[in-house]
Amino acid sequence: MTSHPHVAPALPQPTEASATSPLQASCSIAAAVKARAKALKKWRKQERLRQFMGWCASFHALGFSF
Repeated sequence: MTSHPHVAPALPQPTEASATSPLQASCSIAAAVKARAKALKKWRKQERLRQFMGWCASFHALGFSF
């Protein structure tokens, strides 16, 4: 468990100049969208688990206070 907030990683945006064909451009855009969705999903999961572990730790500490 960390004390600093997690930040979703910034992914590079594809440029139209780097693609040679429209098909290749759409594939690179789709890949970037898919990678960003995966990164956001992973960030949400980590955040959810961080909140849950904090909740568990608070009950654990509360149990030892009596």
